Amino acid sequence: MAEEERRDNEGKVEKGYLDTMIEALSYLVKDKMYGPLDVLATTPDPQLAYGVLYNAIRYLASQKYPVPTEEDLNAFFAMVRKRPEVLREVAIKAFVRGIMKRESEEKSGAKG
Repeated sequence: MAEEERRDNEGKVEKGYLDTMIEALSYLVKDKMYGPLDVLATTPDPQLAYGVLYNAIRYLASQKYPVPTEEDLNAFFAMVRKRPEVLREVAIKAFVRGIMKRESEEKSGAKG
């Protein structure tokens, strides 16, 4: 799942669109909302996945979590059209990252 790094005007490395998607979706797992990732990990149908992503992004926005930019989404959709299996890869990585977020939060005793 290679993607090029982007650099901002100061030459700092920016997160790529796949990492942005993984980061955003990881908040679902942190909140124990596994359904969207379950669908992304198992569906071979990109159209179904897009509907699930809409609902996931709507939830993230309602909870004031970071959401992907339109540019990141466009790049992600283009990748999914070429390689639908990327949906599963992103779901797995988001799941693992979300578990780590939740465990870190539980250790620190922080909520939200």
